[in-house]
Amino acid sequence: MVRFKIAEHIFELAMGAMCRPVAVPRNFRPFVTTEQGEPLFRLLLDSPIELRTDAPLQTFDYDLQVGDCTLSIYPDEYRLTVRSSGEATLVCPFVEEGEVADYRTDLFVEGAKPDSVMFDHLMCFAYSFATLPHKTLLIHSSVIVKEGRAVMCLGESGTGKSTHTRLWLENIEGTERLNDDGPVVRAFDDGRVRVFGSPWSGKGAVYRTDNCPIAGFLRLSQAPHNEIHKLTRFAAFGALLPSCLPTLQKAERTLDHICGALSDIIISTPTYTLACLPNAEAAELSYKTIFAALG
Repeated sequence: MVRFKIAEHIFELAMGAMCRPVAVPRNFRPFVTTEQGEPLFRLLLDSPIELRTDAPLQTFDYDLQVGDCTLSIYPDEYRLTVRSSGEATLVCPFVEEGEVADYRTDLFVEGAKPDSVMFDHLMCFAYSFATLPHKTLLIHSSVIVKEGRAVMCLGESGTGKSTHTRLWLENIEGTERLNDDGPVVRAFDDGRVRVFGSPWSGKGAVYRTDNCPIAGFLRLSQAPHNEIHKLTRFAAFGALLPSCLPTLQKAERTLDHICGALSDIIISTPTYTLACLPNAEAAELSYKTIFAALG
């Protein structure tokens, strides 16, 4: 059994008798913990998954870069099947508040070693599903930190999120990158909103356990000029929702949790849009605007 701690949520991975010991992937190693206490969920990595004979309420197919996935939604559980170098299914049942969720996957049945894409995607889904009721969201973005506060760059693939954070690193003194793809944002009951590093950092491969408050969200679009605007809360909601995990927006039950968390997040955190060129002036404009507003 291995324990992990991500955004202050602890969970366990366990392997049954059929599975030979599995090395912890490099991107998860900084998040291994010996901290005790009841975990949020447990995931058994080598559990045979029985077929269901009843039809799901909804089914969705989507692509990974090196494979494809099917999400099946039942009244009592979600099932996610990932196909890459092989095939694996994850079963995530709904549990009552306060109960430890027991999830199962046949990822390592009979000692088979799946590729990292399958492991990462199933782990990301299991973590996201379990933490949703706790106002915790993976938000697709690249995160830069300056003066102890984070700026989260959002946008569609290819809009320049990593490029814009790189421009901060090159042109704004004292900046550092927290995550380059899948940071975790958590809204706490006392009103705090913080962004945490995670094992899911894309090509940037920045696997940090640090966390900090958020100075602002910055939704990027390419343009022949540099122009920044602060959004209303209503517009901010629309700007952030597309960057949350799309598979968890497919059913009303999980979408309600996402909307509730986003509502708490945007109350205390400003959101901006930046139409920009990939140049130093764009980084300087976003830095000056966001941090000047902090006072």
